Amino acid sequence: MQQENAKPDSLLFTNDFYENETFEKLVNPNIKLNDVEFSRCTFRNDLLSQACMTNCRFDDCIFKECDLSLSSFLKCSFFDITFDGCKLTGVNWTTTRKPLKISFEGCKLNDSIFFDLDLRGIKIVNCEVMNSDFEKTNLSKALLNYSDFLRTNFSGANLSHADLTGAVNYSIDPIQCNVIKAKFSMPEVLSLLAQWDIIVE
Repeated sequence: MQQENAKPDSLLFTNDFYENETFEKLVNPNIKLNDVEFSRCTFRNDLLSQACMTNCRFDDCIFKECDLSLSSFLKCSFFDITFDGCKLTGVNWTTTRKPLKISFEGCKLNDSIFFDLDLRGIKIVNCEVMNSDFEKTNLSKALLNYSDFLRTNFSGANLSHADLTGAVNYSIDPIQCNVIKAKFSMPEVLSLLAQWDIIVE
């Protein structure tokens, strides 16, 4: 399904179930979707910013180079979903159904909320994750490589066995957070010593 110009929502998704479909170059910011299920579908180069989705289900889907910034996913389910090169700024992921099984690569996730979610094993690689919230989030065994976490909150997060090699600009308190067996790389790992006001030469 391809669409170059914005059209009413009813012309985009007329069914309540889609399987093995490809949705390419859709242009429909502010789209509203309720009770629609997508299985093994691909979304490519779609502009769906500020979408309002309620009680939708995504199963084994791929989003590639899509703009879903400032979207709402109220009571939506995400199972084995890959976001590749997408813009997802300003998304509150705490309103989704649990468990949440998602991965991000090369995405913009600035100003996003992941507060107190169980994201163990999540992949957030080569992403911008600035001004975001992972407070009390379970990130054990997460892959967080080469991502930028400037001004992102990790208070009380579980980062045990997480891999942050190549990640930059994170501020993690090893007293508040569980960092057992977590992997870091130089020189960024020195930021874990910031609270003690020591000098490293």
